[in-house]
Amino acid sequence: MNSLASSFAADSFHARFACALPRTMREEITRQHLSWANFTDRFSPTTGPVRLGSWTGTKTTGGKIEFDATFGIGDTIIACAATTYGPIEALTSMLHDAGFRFEILSFHQQAIGDETATFVLAEHDGRREWSMGIDGDPNLSSIRAVLAGANILHR
Repeated sequence: MNSLASSFAADSFHARFACALPRTMREEITRQHLSWANFTDRFSPTTGPVRLGSWTGTKTTGGKIEFDATFGIGDTIIACAATTYGPIEALTSMLHDAGFRFEILSFHQQAIGDETATFVLAEHDGRREWSMGIDGDPNLSSIRAVLAGANILHR
């Protein structure tokens, strides 16, 4: 078996959706043989220091969008707003203001049936981690992936 075939054989995302993970993410987990449950626990955690409550976007003038969100941070609920050209710019700005600083190094998105999977490689204080979000809405998929990254890097 060649190395590409063996990396797909160990990839629970590929086994579930017949789509490849980003190459460097796939190389990182090749020998780990993660079950789907372990894969989602690692790359798309549902717990962590920040939780999304609500997210809305309203188009404004000049092609910008006014985003409003609520987040749970510990026992506190905070409301945030940002006017930007896209949801990731707004979300990272909101997270930065809330104390969750990190840099997005790589962003990958692909259709998986009726949903979209988004993969983000992010870094904080020299530590790099992959995260994933899946949703029927591509924007919410990317928001889920970025939030998963913030939670992974700020545990």
